[in-house]
Amino acid sequence: MNIEEGKVVTLDFKVYDNKNNELLEDTKEVGPFLYIQGFGNFVLKVEEALEGKGVGFKSKIVLTPEEGYGEREKDLIIEMDREQFLDFEDIYEGLDFIADLEDGEEQSFIIKEILDDKIIADGNHPFSGREVRFEVEVKGVREPTEKEVEAGEPLFEGF
Repeated sequence: MNIEEGKVVTLDFKVYDNKNNELLEDTKEVGPFLYIQGFGNFVLKVEEALEGKGVGFKSKIVLTPEEGYGEREKDLIIEMDREQFLDFEDIYEGLDFIADLEDGEEQSFIIKEILDDKIIADGNHPFSGREVRFEVEVKGVREPTEKEVEAGEPLFEGF
C-alpha cells in the first residue's frame, strides 16, 4: 500500500539543523510518528515528498524556514506576570503550556526565562527560523479506522 490522502502513515525520522548538522528531534527516543496523509497534521513539504511512496522508502528532505516551521516572530516572545502561573504545580525553563491570546485563539508557548516576578515565554516553534533536514523512513501505511477519520488523527488504541 502506498501513501495517499487519507492513509495512516507511520514514520521514523530525524530532524537536523541543515546548517550546523545539530540533531533537533529523533523519533527513536519516543517511538514512531503517526499521521494521516493530507489532514494537515504534519509538515506539508514532507507529506508532498512522501506521496505515492511505500513501506521502506527512505529520503532526506531539506526545508527552508518558510517550507518548514516558519520564520521567528518577535511578537510571539512575551513577558508574563509570574502570578499568571499560580495554578501551575511547578514552573521551570522549558515548560510547554497553552495560553489564550487576545483574539480568542490558543497558542503553545515555552518558558525561556524565569525572572523574579516575570516569565519570558516564546510561542515560536523551537525549529522556526532554521533550515531543517528530515531524514525519514516509512515504517507503515494503512487505512484509518472510522474513529481516526472522525478525530482527524491516528488513535493509539491497542498500542
